[in-house]
Amino acid sequence: MEMASKLTDRVLLLGPLQVIHDGIPLDQPPSRKVRALLGYLAMSPRPVAREKLCELFWDVADDPRSELRWCLSKLRPLLDRPTERRIVADRKQVWVNAGSLDVDAQSVTLRMQKTLSEGSPGELRSLLALFRGDFLEGVSVDGAPSIENWLAGQRHRFSQMRQQLLERLSSVLPPESDDRIEYLRECIEVAPFDEAIHLELVRTLLRRGLYAEAQRHIGVSVARFRAEAIDPGPLQAAFAAALRFTSKSGVVSLIDIARFDAPSNSPTVDTQKPTLLLLPFTAAPESVADADSITSDIIFGFAKLRSFSIIARGTAFSLRSLPPGTAAALVSAQYVASGHLRRDRNGYVVSVELIDPKSDRIFWVDEFRCDAGDSYAVPPLLAARIITGLDAEIHVIERNRALLIPPASLDAWQAYHRGLTSMSRFTSDGNREAQYFFNRAIARDPSFSRSYAGLSFTHFHNAFHLNVRESNREIALALETAEQALLADPSDPAAHCAVGRAKWLAYSHEGAVDGLNRSIDLSPNYAFAHYSLAFVQCQTGAPESAIAAADIAARLSPFDPMMFGTYRVRTFALLRLGKIQEAAQCAKLVGLNAGDHVHAHAVSALTLAAAGRLDEARAERRRISDLRPDYNFRQFKEVLHMLDDLTDIYKKAARLLEIPE
Repeated sequence: MEMASKLTDRVLLLGPLQVIHDGIPLDQPPSRKVRALLGYLAMSPRPVAREKLCELFWDVADDPRSELRWCLSKLRPLLDRPTERRIVADRKQVWVNAGSLDVDAQSVTLRMQKTLSEGSPGELRSLLALFRGDFLEGVSVDGAPSIENWLAGQRHRFSQMRQQLLERLSSVLPPESDDRIEYLRECIEVAPFDEAIHLELVRTLLRRGLYAEAQRHIGVSVARFRAEAIDPGPLQAAFAAALRFTSKSGVVSLIDIARFDAPSNSPTVDTQKPTLLLLPFTAAPESVADADSITSDIIFGFAKLRSFSIIARGTAFSLRSLPPGTAAALVSAQYVASGHLRRDRNGYVVSVELIDPKSDRIFWVDEFRCDAGDSYAVPPLLAARIITGLDAEIHVIERNRALLIPPASLDAWQAYHRGLTSMSRFTSDGNREAQYFFNRAIARDPSFSRSYAGLSFTHFHNAFHLNVRESNREIALALETAEQALLADPSDPAAHCAVGRAKWLAYSHEGAVDGLNRSIDLSPNYAFAHYSLAFVQCQTGAPESAIAAADIAARLSPFDPMMFGTYRVRTFALLRLGKIQEAAQCAKLVGLNAGDHVHAHAVSALTLAAAGRLDEARAERRRISDLRPDYNFRQFKEVLHMLDDLTDIYKKAARLLEIPE
């Protein structure tokens, strides 16, 4: 009988409290404080001191210890069994012996991360089914603010988990399935003012051709936002952008757009990019022309990069005699950069500083050097390095500022930077978080192309590494969001880069190279485009060209978080050129910098094995097994689109390391 109780007793906290014995719900104690106490003890990982329970549950009481004993006496008939005591108490502590209980909230907590990252649709549905409502729904404890705060925290935590499960389930189901639509609707009930979920539901309805339903949802959601005094303008603008994109895809007619695109009293939200004022660099009289040339090249290069706003050359030069703070105030700039150029033997050195014009605090300083063998080449070379340095530093500052802002208060620019931060972790959780922030940025400003490009890269990373089981779907989404980036801003190099990477995923290698070259033509200082071009060419094109592109990327962005990818490019290219030992040295650096990127560790392991460095190769092989026990050579070959020369080399290495085919 004891074994039977272990198998059949359940405590359900996700919804109204229920205790079920042998499949039969037991009568609940009428006292809300008793029910809250059961929930608190069932969720506690260790025994709780009596004094703490008295402080939590009885803010004002004549005899809290007596009150606690009374509450425990009401719980014992509910959980204790003739052969087993589950409410355990001594003179100092109280706890629930939960080893023989199935507590739904504890089960969700234990299974959540693995199910989110690896679970099938069936497993996701199974975990989602445990949510019957809010945590301890209907329970409140008057006169116990600490427990009220605890209940609020638990309800928020489990509501977030439920939302994550719904979002994950909707992402793995076929894009136009009825189930996906229903899960998105349920997700909206959990998070009614999350603009990104509303937008995804409308996109899904439009893909299905359910225009009337899309129109109804737009109307209902806008009215709901207005009723809560939340500005619906950004949401309406996002809906309109989705409709326009669907029209250009040939699904919605202009008449449909006119019918669906409800007028808004609120203007479209413009992305509040920061503005940089670059004051002309100073120099000795004989070098002023070079200093002015470098300043002009930097301003022109920043304008082409389109990362943020920069004050035009004519205005910047007219402000050169003013103090930085005064000059910045005149043009409403959030950042001011200035510098000094000097000759140093056979070269030039430029000292650059980035300051906060309001406080005169220095954000960042650096020195950039260049040989002066060809004086005509000096300005563009120095300008390229300075552009990359300033761009990277401003993005770091903006990212750190965005991290301090509550998610609900983020504007499009801030949400985009939160997305970049999450995406750079290269994990499933980080990628999901990034998608949330990029979608939020799109909902806030549908014309902000970088958010679509970021979203495209999350789908690229899913197809390439994190969710290969759904690679076809992820490739389609990577292409779709890249095209949306291009529609939002046809001159954005990041949009063309996203298109190029997505086409590579779809085995359109010529289209990939065309897109990446277009990105570089638009902005020669865009390091990520150079890296992406090298990535494609090292596996499918000329290895010499790949090394040249990788060199440019490394020079432009020497501390890039994707540096392991640059080492990987060199590894492939050197191996294809027959330089096996040099390739092995690069492969070693790939493994040291790859984090949890399983394909990068596979490159390291297989290259080291091909070079005869088996001990190091086997260490990388163990890392692969830890990350993905079922990893095989077919996954490696298909994901990386390798030509036969690399495939033959790596296939032999895989046999040495006992990586199954």
